[in-house]
Amino acid sequence: MSVSQQETARVDPAPKSRGARGGSWQGSRRLYVYGGALLFLEYFLLGIWWWGHHILQNTTIPSPGWDLAVFWSAANLAITHGATAAYDWGLLRAAEAAILPPDIFGPFSYPPTFLLLIYPIGMLSFGAATVAFSGCGIALYLGMLNKTLRSVPDSLRLPWLIPAVAFPGVWVTLVTGQNSLFTAAVAGAALVLLRRSPVAAGACIAMLCIKPQLGILFPLYLLCESQWRALASAAFFSMLTLVVSWLAFGTATFVAAARSMAMFRHAIVENGGVILYGAPTVFGTLRSAGYSTTVSYAAHAGVAMLVIAVCVWLWRSTCRFELRAASLPVATLMVQPYLIYYDLAWLALPMAWLAVDFVRHSSNRFENAVLLAAWLVPAQGLFAVLSHRTGQWAPIVLVALLAIIVRRARAPQRVIAPHESFDAATPPVAAIGAHASNPTQGTTA
Repeated sequence: MSVSQQETARVDPAPKSRGARGGSWQGSRRLYVYGGALLFLEYFLLGIWWWGHHILQNTTIPSPGWDLAVFWSAANLAITHGATAAYDWGLLRAAEAAILPPDIFGPFSYPPTFLLLIYPIGMLSFGAATVAFSGCGIALYLGMLNKTLRSVPDSLRLPWLIPAVAFPGVWVTLVTGQNSLFTAAVAGAALVLLRRSPVAAGACIAMLCIKPQLGILFPLYLLCESQWRALASAAFFSMLTLVVSWLAFGTATFVAAARSMAMFRHAIVENGGVILYGAPTVFGTLRSAGYSTTVSYAAHAGVAMLVIAVCVWLWRSTCRFELRAASLPVATLMVQPYLIYYDLAWLALPMAWLAVDFVRHSSNRFENAVLLAAWLVPAQGLFAVLSHRTGQWAPIVLVALLAIIVRRARAPQRVIAPHESFDAATPPVAAIGAHASNPTQGTTA
């Protein structure tokens, strides 16, 4: 008997939820309608933005994908002038001037491991690089979500594709031209593969070398889970990635990268001014409110230590894997002092794992509301930067997500049998729901 079957056998039968097939169909239709409406609005605004920059040639409107302009310029410099040129701020500013407005400059603040990944796009035109980079990111992101949600029983699956594509975290990532969909995809793939192929999971974790701060909690997670093969695999492939990057670019590039990132930390992370309005962290919130660097770091460190302590307890417990998997990306976002709103694309991971747990063990209205807030918060993060009038709400949403995970880990949930129907008055947004093969049944509100 499988673990899930044993859990089901231990749970006392409960009356069927009050919903009917018609109600569940209504809930599924709402996911399509609301998600589709938001998707249309997002890409309509993106089209207007693109038209204003490229057709009307309004120089005050930056090109969509301004961070990708940094990546493309760095890769192009690496090809034409050598890899160390990617970290020369003077050369990079000159290269970006052909794409970005004169008052905008983005330093390349990534390790040579990321430069190795994006090196080929420097051989393309910027337009072709945008299409290739964005298309690959979306494909990997959707593939990861599909694999994550496949464990839901057929009779309890909800449509997920439109809500997943309409997720503001995707739109914000595409507008900025960032790599958040890539990092979210490899982190999500690692969690999916962990129980079936620890070596492959470790290889996925090693891919986070392109943005190392996002992989910082994975070793601790694997230690708590006693996943020794995955831990060894992650260490091996991380070292292999570093060695390949060193062989490709040489020691001088690593030295230049370290110098550039130190300059970036001082100029942007700690004293970035308006940029810190976009940091959905305790550190960013305090710095943008005028607190000193010391106070902001100290407060953030206190929160991070508490989050890590809670997660260590959770990861060493015998709670459901879905809850442990959901907590890792939440904790990763909470412990980083420097993130930007586009990194909130990672919220797709806890939303997906919580949606699976909601479908299997029911949920309440508050939990569904928090999932809805998590789905929308990347858009609020961008709005906070544009308006300068609202702070980042993400820290509150992340605390609520972690609290829900802990509560569900402590309180046993009723397992919903595959033959049961549900009340879809408040479907779990979500979110990212589950798969679409049968939109007539789902989760209890």
